[in-house]
Amino acid sequence: MGERIGLVLSGGGARGAYEAGVLSVLLPELERRGQRPTVLVGTSVGALSAASLAVDADQSARRAAARLVERWRGWRLADVFHPIIRWQAPLTALRYLGEVLGAPSMRLAGLLDPAPLRDSLHRLIDFSAVHRNVRNGTLECLAVCASPAANPRNTVFVEHQGRPDLPSRPTVEYVTTTLSGEHLMASAAIPVLFPAVRVQQPSASQGWYYDGGVRLNTPLDPALELGVDRLVVIGTHSIAPKPSDFWSGHEKQPDLADGALQLLNATLLSPLIDDIRRLGQVNQLISGAASAVAAHRDTHRKKPYRQVPYMYIAPATRGALGDIASQVFRRHYRGFQAVKTPDLAIVSRLLGGESEQHGELISYLMFAPEFIDRAIALGNRDAHRWLERVTGPESPWYLPPIDTLPDS
Repeated sequence: MGERIGLVLSGGGARGAYEAGVLSVLLPELERRGQRPTVLVGTSVGALSAASLAVDADQSARRAAARLVERWRGWRLADVFHPIIRWQAPLTALRYLGEVLGAPSMRLAGLLDPAPLRDSLHRLIDFSAVHRNVRNGTLECLAVCASPAANPRNTVFVEHQGRPDLPSRPTVEYVTTTLSGEHLMASAAIPVLFPAVRVQQPSASQGWYYDGGVRLNTPLDPALELGVDRLVVIGTHSIAPKPSDFWSGHEKQPDLADGALQLLNATLLSPLIDDIRRLGQVNQLISGAASAVAAHRDTHRKKPYRQVPYMYIAPATRGALGDIASQVFRRHYRGFQAVKTPDLAIVSRLLGGESEQHGELISYLMFAPEFIDRAIALGNRDAHRWLERVTGPESPWYLPPIDTLPDS
């Protein structure tokens, strides 16, 4: 049996178009090398893209990646949640009033209604093809991360082939199941914006779940614990520092959207930076003291530490996708142009308008063709950039800490 190649896809809403752009370049190259990923792990929109790849796992890598890009080019805001003006605003106001007045049957579970997303998944994801590809071994496993509302553990729903010995950890529960749309909806149920999703299968894990990105936005550890030998991680956030003097000497007080951005960075970006750096540090430690470390066993996995060559492909600069979102909004969706897509204009206003700080927030819901096309193109460029930067015997795989990777 050859090496097990893992692919990790982060959450990020409309920023997932960037991941599709990376994969359109990377997957054919990996298949050419005999290293196509067969262990797919995703959170939130990354789970949706992973499921799309699982559908086409029996196709060529070029075809599977092209299908993923094609699906992304078709996404619109109306495919994700009901129109705000015509549908959501009156209903939300009514439910909120009911909660304030204590009406027992009136609950405001979320600000937006993601019923269109459920319909989109049924239309785009052929789960019978996913099950077939896992069953016949074309795909070793598809794993989807979600956050249970009832306890602080992460849950990873896994559909696997011939691998009953799933790992066990105090903070992560691995659950064998036959994946369906409810698992993907749960993984993408952004708290406050979307209501929690009730997962029915398997029966032992029934309950309400929120977006997996709340606790595990870039699920590196689950991929490693599923036994991969090499790991591809695609993120929608750069781990490079972003020098900014936006608030230096700024007299205006940061607003609600600025606070939300701080929470997002703490939830999504800081753990990602730590995980990527730790992976390279463990590789380096093993390389420098192979005999000593090989005898040391991880208390969670009960297996020796091992080197895992990896790729981490993400925007080169912090805020790159947020900058694109701001540019697209200013050019296509403000002023009189907002009439054609009023919901996007409303969402932008709710998220703080067009400032440098708020472009990042806008990008999560920028399901607009102009943004999606540019995000895909950026992913293309960054994939090529990684392949050009990483040279040597292990090319295009990297072992040392990511901070040591030379700039191109």
